[in-house]
Amino acid sequence: MPDGSAPALTAAREGYAVTVERYAQLIESVADMSIAIPDSEWTVRDASAHLAGGTHRMTALAEGESSTVPRVDKEFLAERARRLIGEIPETDGAKLAGRIREGLARAMAVTATRSGDQPISFYGGLQLNLAELVCLYLGEYLLHGYDVAVALGMPWPIDPGYAALAVSGFRPCYPGIFTPACADGLDVTYQLDTAGTDPFFVRISEATCERSAATGPVDCVITADSVTQLLVMSGRLNQWTAIALGRLTFSGQRPEIGLRFNDLFIFP
Repeated sequence: MPDGSAPALTAAREGYAVTVERYAQLIESVADMSIAIPDSEWTVRDASAHLAGGTHRMTALAEGESSTVPRVDKEFLAERARRLIGEIPETDGAKLAGRIREGLARAMAVTATRSGDQPISFYGGLQLNLAELVCLYLGEYLLHGYDVAVALGMPWPIDPGYAALAVSGFRPCYPGIFTPACADGLDVTYQLDTAGTDPFFVRISEATCERSAATGPVDCVITADSVTQLLVMSGRLNQWTAIALGRLTFSGQRPEIGLRFNDLFIFP
């Protein structure tokens, strides 16, 4: 993420506004919103309702509300998402696009007057700042836009700069989505080198995970372009495919443990 909260928030808001509008344009002319998204239980309508509601929830957090989600658990969040999607019965693509645009206008108005380092009480007690929150929700639109575009057979190019912002937004969540059972025997420090972001360090020791300072030896360096990292970390792109394409590499003293990194986390 860019240095300093002010430029980080400015970049995040710009990327968010552009991507949300792109998504609204993607769905507003879709005649059949019941089209299934491959490898998902959701339809195009479900994803759109999820995003429409998510924009309002992001704004509430930006206004100072604390999240009521007790934990970052995949099954819990999936059930919660199904319930919230059910609360938005709209099936018309144009009307859902309008709802998304209304949410965007409010989100932009609220975030325009706030500091990028404003603390945010996020899911499961995770602490983010406002710039990271907007980056995270930018990632939501990038990824669900990708899913919907695949379902519709339409293009959805992802801007590398926006992907880098999204990756930075998800990083504070690593301790919350860590799976200790998958870390048996690991005592390592990973360095994530994602194009367009600052190096990020994750320490795994005694089945715990923490963001680490850039001190001490690094066991494994994971290098990827930002779009690849976003798609791999969210499960949209198999890491073996990314490796075969030369878009994901491992180096350092123990490059072989790079393959284990994604298994340590459950992306919600």
